[in-house]
Amino acid sequence: MHKQSFRLFNIICLCGLLDFLLQTLMTANAFAAGYGIVTTSEIRATSTMLSTFESHKASRGFNVQVFDENDWGGAGLTGDTAAEALRGFLQGAHQQHDLQYLLIVGDPRDSVGPVPMKTLYPRNPDDGSNFTKVPVPSDYYYADTTGNWDLDGDNEYGEFGSITGDFGAGGIDRDHEMYVGRIPVYGSANNQSQFIQSVQDLDHILGKTINYQNATDISWRNQTLIAAEGSNRLFYGEQVRDDLLQPNGIADYRVYDSIGVPLSDPPDANVCSIPNVKAGWDATNPGIVTWLTHGGGTGAAAVMNTSTAATLNDDFPVMTWQASCLNSKPSNTNNLSYELLVNGAIATVGFTEISHGPGSEVDLTSDWHISGIAGLGYGYISRIAIDQLSVGQALMELKRDSTLFNRSWYWHNHVGANLYGDPEVSLFDSSGPAGVIPEPSSLILLVSALFMFGACRRGRGR
Repeated sequence: MHKQSFRLFNIICLCGLLDFLLQTLMTANAFAAGYGIVTTSEIRATSTMLSTFESHKASRGFNVQVFDENDWGGAGLTGDTAAEALRGFLQGAHQQHDLQYLLIVGDPRDSVGPVPMKTLYPRNPDDGSNFTKVPVPSDYYYADTTGNWDLDGDNEYGEFGSITGDFGAGGIDRDHEMYVGRIPVYGSANNQSQFIQSVQDLDHILGKTINYQNATDISWRNQTLIAAEGSNRLFYGEQVRDDLLQPNGIADYRVYDSIGVPLSDPPDANVCSIPNVKAGWDATNPGIVTWLTHGGGTGAAAVMNTSTAATLNDDFPVMTWQASCLNSKPSNTNNLSYELLVNGAIATVGFTEISHGPGSEVDLTSDWHISGIAGLGYGYISRIAIDQLSVGQALMELKRDSTLFNRSWYWHNHVGANLYGDPEVSLFDSSGPAGVIPEPSSLILLVSALFMFGACRRGRGR
């Protein structure tokens, strides 16, 4: 082959290569993981930040899809009817758009709709449990789009047990399809002032989430505040500190009821109280805050309440694991988890109903205790602080992998633990999405381009 022919052949190859790169860039969404936002048309019309947040997620490499009740015929639906309509829609949307993350933006109460939490019944006395049935609101139901959570057909979803419950072939499999989080928006046309304020809070949460993920200096997040009310509960903080934080160079600030308790390294405050927790929070600007105590809708005993949450520094928002009852109760429109998300936190995990154990020292890594609220907290902190998972990924994988040890109250904990906030937020990631491949992968493009050009070069000499 003559030199002029060689040059012509190279030009043809390069033109083909450029065309290939252009076509690949034009079909970049094929490489992108899906990020779904489920909300209401009223919120979409009122929020000033939702479209900006959508663009932000797209800039992080996601194929973003926003849905409202018009997409699934949810207008006017409440309660289980609304939840079933939404989940039915998500089953198809997950497949169509390869949704990896799902953010639900709307009122979690089952009396409002159209995006309520699903009412589940994890404690099933019909299967030998000594506990009474307690309805538990949960978004966990939307993370699994394949299992039948009413396998026994009694219209009480999420029951523990394989005899009269909903576990078994085709039933609950604890293997999620999506990482789910929620930003509550309370109120509606019937309570317009509450709705307007809640949408303003939503816009604030979305704005600080964007800032959190775009931050360049994240060194302040390498600090954890741990609080434990009662000397019988400080073991939680000590195991988290000794096993997870210190070996990985993460600083800690501890607030315990530890007077008279022989500790080789005393805590920073030896009386657990809201003022002492607030003082430690203000002094250290922690990235993670966790506690073990009793709780209610608007407070965690001797640790935090809604009035104190309103005074926290929101420039350094934290991730929480709140090992206490009822902190995320959706029917309480100023529940503690939500109030922290509005001010002081970037993502909160609390329980929507009562939660279970332990009340005394146990090994939090043991199969016997890994799904108590303290064991789950240990596992969650390990995943967000050591494994560097996003909050949604950490919570869903924690629920998937933690043993239930044949205890219905452990399943009750799994169902009750819910995430308020963007599920894609990561403690460490500040410039790209956690756990996904950006669109399109430059490595894929480069390898493909080199392969094509190499093929051309090889073909030239034939």
